[in-house]
Amino acid sequence: MDSVLIDEVLDKLPTKELDDSLSEFVAPFTEVLPDERLRRVIPFAVRGIVAGQTPIVTAMARSVQRTESSTWAAAKRIYRFLENRRLPARLLEEGLYRCAQATIEEEDPDYLVVALDPVNFEKPYTHESEGVSTVHKSTPPDRHGKARLARGYLATTATVVNTRVPATTYANWFSYTTGFISENREIQRAIGSTGRLFPKRRVRFVGDSGLDDQKIFEWMSQEEEEAEFVIRASHLERLVEVYNRRLNRWERERLRDLVETVPLAAESWQVAFSHAGVSRMATIRVGWLELRLPETHQRLWAVVAEEYDERAAEQEEEEEEEEAVRTLVLLSDVAVANADDARALYADWRLKGRIEHGYRFCQEAGLDVEDMRVRSLERMRRLFILVLLAMQFVMHLMERWPKVAVRWLRQLGGKLGLQIDRDGPYLLLRGLSAVWQTAMTLSHFAVCPFPRGVFR
Repeated sequence: MDSVLIDEVLDKLPTKELDDSLSEFVAPFTEVLPDERLRRVIPFAVRGIVAGQTPIVTAMARSVQRTESSTWAAAKRIYRFLENRRLPARLLEEGLYRCAQATIEEEDPDYLVVALDPVNFEKPYTHESEGVSTVHKSTPPDRHGKARLARGYLATTATVVNTRVPATTYANWFSYTTGFISENREIQRAIGSTGRLFPKRRVRFVGDSGLDDQKIFEWMSQEEEEAEFVIRASHLERLVEVYNRRLNRWERERLRDLVETVPLAAESWQVAFSHAGVSRMATIRVGWLELRLPETHQRLWAVVAEEYDERAAEQEEEEEEEEAVRTLVLLSDVAVANADDARALYADWRLKGRIEHGYRFCQEAGLDVEDMRVRSLERMRRLFILVLLAMQFVMHLMERWPKVAVRWLRQLGGKLGLQIDRDGPYLLLRGLSAVWQTAMTLSHFAVCPFPRGVFR
């Protein structure tokens, strides 16, 4: 291919716009690094992760334009970055948190809804890597449809989920066998890290039933700004105290008994639930009551949300119709005075699902974080941070770039133009990969044309 024609095609690709956006996005991250050579590796590594859709170093290096560097030279830059003993992983974590601060400053929400979520990453064929542990995996399940035990590592993250671009306020990749204290300790560190990053903002933590722990409630109340929380209750057999106004005293009751008798507000509303491309509508009614914990006397409010699925009710037999009604119990330290307050807490808790979408995007069909091919735990931590940064960059483009430019990238990534298309981050990721891979291929043609003459 003629070099002039190659240059013309390269000029038409949006590589410059992408590189400029990437440099601007990672600028808060690179500010914490002590050396200019290290700062140059960050956008280069993030571009490689997105272009190769993998954290494998050789695949990341393969996406570099041949006019800039060879594949081996690019791979050495990344390997040296991961192996640099003078560059601790905590410094990279600080850079990731700087990006979170920049995102929050730009979007400026009224308060922060922060999802806390531990997650297990599977590495099934790993035997000799440092700190490989036995983890509990429910996706994908075993042949009986149940959770299984597998080799892998653990991670805990805290992510702001009420912004258009996710912002990570805590991230740690760790092992049960190396420097591990407890998962509750990880949750405590996540709470403290979020409070340190945003000392003047109101923070509301949301979590699933795994965080239903009285110690976690106390940690949140001990923060300087007394962080709020909304956590799904799992221990419904626990004893709690409710105030008897007639007798002017606190009385102990079982939480499950209170949930079954709490009155629901007359007003209801429709909520859409989506999973695996299938959507369903449910009617929601909420009730609430004030209670306190017997040991600590900490005041809490229980929000009871009843979800009624009309489609499921129609499909089930009459004797099983009650299965169409699902009851969700949320515990919060936010005072609930009316149905609007309870509805707001329920809406904030539902935002927790966004962190799970981010995990899925980092795994499997997205950036494939589980396919790391480095052995030390320190290198895994660094790659994990870079993958989170790459995920947030894709979300940043999806929300901040002009819609017509994002649509062009999705079309390049395989958008069909049909009503069944899902305009999520996956098509955008493939479009970004196609742009950078095309630039790499054309630059390789310019430097090293295909030896077609040997076939003659």
